[in-house]
Amino acid sequence: MTFLQQPTNEREIQIQREKREEELKELSAKEHELHPGDTVGALLNHRWVSMAVLAFLISIAANNRALMAMTAFMLVTITIAWLWSRNTLINLTYRRKLHHTHAFPGETTEVEITIENKKWLPVTWLQVQDTWPTGFPPTRSAAMSESEGDPNTGYLTNAYALRWYERIRRRYELMAQKRGVYELGPVNMLSGDPFGLFERLRTSKGREDYLIVYPEVKSLDQLGFPLHDPFGDRRVQRRLFEDPHRVIGVRDYQPQDTFRQIHWKATARTGQLQTKLYEPTRGASIVLAVNIASFETHWRGFWPDMTEYTLMVTASIAKWAVEQNYAVGLICNGALARSDQSFRVQPSRRTDQLSKILEALAGVNYFVTAEFGRFVLQESPRLPIGATMVMITPFISEMIATSSLRLRDSGRRVTWVNLGKKKPNELHGIPMYHLPIVFDEPDEMEENLNNALALATPLTTEESHETPRQRFLRQLAEQEAQKTQEAEHVSL
Repeated sequence: MTFLQQPTNEREIQIQREKREEELKELSAKEHELHPGDTVGALLNHRWVSMAVLAFLISIAANNRALMAMTAFMLVTITIAWLWSRNTLINLTYRRKLHHTHAFPGETTEVEITIENKKWLPVTWLQVQDTWPTGFPPTRSAAMSESEGDPNTGYLTNAYALRWYERIRRRYELMAQKRGVYELGPVNMLSGDPFGLFERLRTSKGREDYLIVYPEVKSLDQLGFPLHDPFGDRRVQRRLFEDPHRVIGVRDYQPQDTFRQIHWKATARTGQLQTKLYEPTRGASIVLAVNIASFETHWRGFWPDMTEYTLMVTASIAKWAVEQNYAVGLICNGALARSDQSFRVQPSRRTDQLSKILEALAGVNYFVTAEFGRFVLQESPRLPIGATMVMITPFISEMIATSSLRLRDSGRRVTWVNLGKKKPNELHGIPMYHLPIVFDEPDEMEENLNNALALATPLTTEESHETPRQRFLRQLAEQEAQKTQEAEHVSL
């Protein structure tokens, strides 16, 4: 599998950052939050203590020595169990070690989970639920449990039993499935005494790790870019974007050519209209302007398939442009995760420029910050002089067309990449490439109804009625069965 390489200096910085994060994780894991039952008053109010005290008083009143001894033993056992549960999560650390944090859809990586008991008191049972994104799940589906209420997250669930000063490591293979920037955690750790009388729950503070899934990247040929001219000139592949200041030849006039592109001397010499042939913009800048809106009318909401297709096309063009040594930038009227502002990546030829663009595209959500036509007009003065603006948009509205003409008239090179089903009308002097999405537009009423039904469906499973202790034993049995099956498979 292929991952983007980071520069050496940045890699060293990343290693130092990871070391600091691991230290913070250990400190955070050692924090023991008060739980109902930590106080002596809560212990005395516990049902088992109340029953034992009542039985002890009855034994005294009845002068029943056997009952008195039994209830005294019960009180001692309950007290030991309470003290055990109160300390069971102290000095218990939970750490993740991700081999890679960035991936493309379909790629796999590995995470190592380490749980360590740094005290003399054994942990007889422990259930750990690590909040995990469904877009980057373990390849073994049994390791992941569903989350109630949030379809985008689940739980990486593990059951443990640790002796004193014992460390357990488990590895899981992960597969990137869906574009996004995913936060891992928080972690819920549930344990208690060996008798199952008292439970203790600790939740780690904050979300500590991130997994980033880039948009899918394809070659321009796979996307269907019409890069070959009718005469089969292979060099036209390199002329998707051209530098209007460098003329390398002439060709016959075509209807989409502008008046200023006509080469008058060659026209007079040949007697036919000739158009200037420009050199590819190898030294120029290309700015990818991305329209995150799915429909021209905002009240129709968003179309996830169209958004993902838009970002995939953008990532593919960015990769191609970087490989062709262009200075590539990005502007988008969408917002990044946990933000409501548009963003930009200034054009650059730095070695990590593609990583920056792909990471930005990975974090784009479905929130539209501004109308695209007005947005590109506002952003244009901030872009380098001579930069070509490639508008990647699902539709061409009247405002987008007007803005494109204004940019063209101001000397800005503009190219359209239209992704909608319907091919829009062409504008004189603005090249357009039509790459229609293969999916049909969703039925809005049907989609809303299905979503409502899915949200209204109650979760009624046998597992929801299990006690934490029963759930721990079941998960431990499942893990042992899985190990047995793997051992039998290896022996065969």
